[in-house]
Amino acid sequence: MKILLTVSLLLLSFCLHANESWTDWEQFKRVYISPQGRVIDGSSSQMVTTSEGQSYALLCALIANDKPTFDRVLNWTEINLANGDLTAQLPAWIWGKEKESSSYHVLDANSAADSDLWIAYALAEAGRLWKDYRYKSLSYFLAERILREESVNIPHYGSIILPGKVGFQLNTSTWRLNPSYLPLQIFRRFSVLYPNSPWQAITQNSFKFLAQSTQKGFSPEWAIITDNNRIIADEKEGKIGGYNAIRVYLWLGMMSNEDEFKAPLIRVFAPMLNVIQTDGFVAEQFDLKTNVQIGYKPLGFSAAVLPFLASANDSIRRNEFMEKINARKLSNSPDSYYDSVLILIGKSWVEKRYWFEKDGALATQWSH
Repeated sequence: MKILLTVSLLLLSFCLHANESWTDWEQFKRVYISPQGRVIDGSSSQMVTTSEGQSYALLCALIANDKPTFDRVLNWTEINLANGDLTAQLPAWIWGKEKESSSYHVLDANSAADSDLWIAYALAEAGRLWKDYRYKSLSYFLAERILREESVNIPHYGSIILPGKVGFQLNTSTWRLNPSYLPLQIFRRFSVLYPNSPWQAITQNSFKFLAQSTQKGFSPEWAIITDNNRIIADEKEGKIGGYNAIRVYLWLGMMSNEDEFKAPLIRVFAPMLNVIQTDGFVAEQFDLKTNVQIGYKPLGFSAAVLPFLASANDSIRRNEFMEKINARKLSNSPDSYYDSVLILIGKSWVEKRYWFEKDGALATQWSH
């Protein structure tokens, strides 16, 4: 009887914990997601929506077991960014208010591969966790379109994902890539879901590129790859690490510890880890020439490196950063979108609301 009572109490405690309100998600929805399902970045007068914002909202809605919000965000994305059909068209990367006419519409129809990957991933995992065949089908067709329109087979290097559909092949032998657009857990998952496709090769080549593009242990914003297997700094933005590069450490930190690529990459980026540990903060830019952090210290950047610190077993800095994040005042204005979304993703991973399995599958607190 005593054993049964103890077990019952433990199960009750677990269920209460698993179903507790996710305050950060509720706040994010209230401030940033319109009733129609549009994630609003109010940091500019054009009140833009990006495919990136939509993709992160889909992921977080799944983590929160919030199917109504997931469906609203998906519906808005498909209608407004993909001309009504995600199976036939990659989402446009930015939508907002036209300065001249003040009307709202797509501002740039080019795609953003990182967003497309997270949308396809969220759909695949939503289909599995919520047992919804439509989500699975949408994911399959979107993943196929990503391969056709946003991947390239570089001679002497292999298949890899370009940042978007247009504008990233500089000439016949040179391509511009973004390291933060290569989340290995997604490629792992797609390799399992779609085995007779290039995703396995893309996983291997993305790992190789992340390791090779680093500059003395720090990720650049952008890097150039050539068909003679050379990776060089991008002239425009290859000398800094900032708003893009911060996500390299975020995706890496959240990888399963059982993934064979995680430990080698943690070692590759150990210099960045040392800088964060020594400085006690993360700045908006990292000068790759001097190895010095410069500029403003966004709170979202501290949240983005929480999984990185946790994976390196630095509980001291991780706890310091968590205290700073938890002490923040919640904003009612949608002008801090990027900080807010990084906090949402990084902090909730540390809180074990979700994690990634060895094969890239999404595990959530509610599904376990």
